[in-house]
Amino acid sequence: MEPVARRIPTPQWHDGEEAVSALRSALRRRGAAATDGDLPGSVRAEHAGRRITVRLMHRQWWRTVPGRPDVTVPVARQGAEDLLARQLVCELLGRL
Repeated sequence: MEPVARRIPTPQWHDGEEAVSALRSALRRRGAAATDGDLPGSVRAEHAGRRITVRLMHRQWWRTVPGRPDVTVPVARQGAEDLLARQLVCELLGRL
């Protein structure tokens, strides 16, 4: 019997680290300050005194509903960091 090639599973957080890094990079390319948020897997985007924090959980980006800090909603899937960065920067600049 020939050996079967198997893909070695990568830890889930390794993929998460890449997504977090990709989002920070995309935000910076668009002129927003991007830093790690308070929780693991979160990214804080800031511009002109405005701030938005999103968090990667279960392969989706989540954020709190403005005015309802106890409610979170998915805003993008993992892998769509460029699109998410564009949306966040537009919101920070007030161009919705």
